[in-house]
Amino acid sequence: MQSNWLIEIMKRAQTGPFMKENEFDLLLAKRIKALVKQYGIQYDPNNLVPADDGLADRVFQAALDLFVDVGVYCQTTERCIRFSRDEVLALVAQARSEIVLGTGKDAVVMRHRGVEDPQRAVMHSGPTGTPCTERYHPLILLSCAQEPLVDCLGAGSVSTYFGAKILPGSPLEILGSRRDAGVAREAVRMAGRPGMHINDVAVSLTCAGKMAALDPAAGLRPSDGFLVSQMVELKTDFDQLSRVAALYNYGGVIVDLMTPLIGGVGGAAPGTAVVSVADHLLGVVLYDADYHMFSLTHLHYVNNTDPLGIWVQAVVGQALARNTPIVALNDIYVVSGPGTKELLYECAVGAIVGTVCGFNMQGAGTTGGFRADHTTGLEARFIAEVSRASLSLSRADAAGWAQALLPRYQETLTNPNRGKPFPEVYDVETVQPKEEWLAMYHAVKDELAGLGLKFGNP
Repeated sequence: MQSNWLIEIMKRAQTGPFMKENEFDLLLAKRIKALVKQYGIQYDPNNLVPADDGLADRVFQAALDLFVDVGVYCQTTERCIRFSRDEVLALVAQARSEIVLGTGKDAVVMRHRGVEDPQRAVMHSGPTGTPCTERYHPLILLSCAQEPLVDCLGAGSVSTYFGAKILPGSPLEILGSRRDAGVAREAVRMAGRPGMHINDVAVSLTCAGKMAALDPAAGLRPSDGFLVSQMVELKTDFDQLSRVAALYNYGGVIVDLMTPLIGGVGGAAPGTAVVSVADHLLGVVLYDADYHMFSLTHLHYVNNTDPLGIWVQAVVGQALARNTPIVALNDIYVVSGPGTKELLYECAVGAIVGTVCGFNMQGAGTTGGFRADHTTGLEARFIAEVSRASLSLSRADAAGWAQALLPRYQETLTNPNRGKPFPEVYDVETVQPKEEWLAMYHAVKDELAGLGLKFGNP
């Protein structure tokens, strides 16, 4: 980012065109619809992973047009922050293509990945969007941090502090944020990986709460990541921009979090793909993000492993991989829960498609986030193994895998199998998966191997 660029952003946030939020939403929806038509972007339910470079490039160009035309809505000032095409392209060209995460022997370099890239995806883990209780949160984090193929740990979220509900902006948010940062730090230490990168403390919903987690000794270090969020779609506020300012001073890793909705302002899959790429541009231009966390979610199912979600992930990944240098991370959101084969099938599809189409790995967000403590380290292990086994696959191969695995869980999208909570699938004394859950994992892995997925890639 240019020196003191935040000063310029603040000026534009206070002098840009005034607009009510609902007017911005209507303008955005109208422009997305027109651009989808102009660029001929079409969803094909029979090919969920298009091997079409032209399509990927058209999606990027449509997203660039969208971002330049409508800008970013600042909810604090009710004004649009606008940028020229030359400004956007220059900042995207300057974006970091790799970032060192963590310290010492536990440090990893997460890089921009290309389409069908043989370079392995860096694996993030933790209770992604899945709430945890105070009792089991430390064990859930340890179950992830101890997995050898997991590179980074997401600290997750606990909604209470000594049983009291945490309210945003309250003293309990500060206390809860510091506690969760300390729990994550202890988890990586207990796993023998004290320098592992921790990505965020999710309980905090304000800048003050996020900053409370900053503590090189017992909390989050400059080598760790903090989420700077977008409000759907293409919106920010002063609280989010204040996080960027604070992290510049601290030296922390800036993580751009976006949650585009299939069925939201972008409409169906083509429009959602366009606005999703535009969201990544926001993360570059406004937040100077070190890496970008793509948390695509279906408005009704609250997942991204349905056919529409698979297609959007595939197209967005390719558009970013071919047209930007940025480091992208794909959240795998699923409707199923631990102790079910459906969860593993959903994770497999997300891992294969994301890996082949240029993403690094984050996951899994289990049960659509509806069931507390329904998340474990075993599905993280499985995602990492499937991702590595996918490094030799083509987009056509990935499309075949999506079509083969989708029938194994598609009926449960409307009637999900939420599975079992952590203590029912893990031994809470040894923090190891119980035999039933482990046997299910081996059975699905063997099934995929029998279908031709080659496990064991380095």
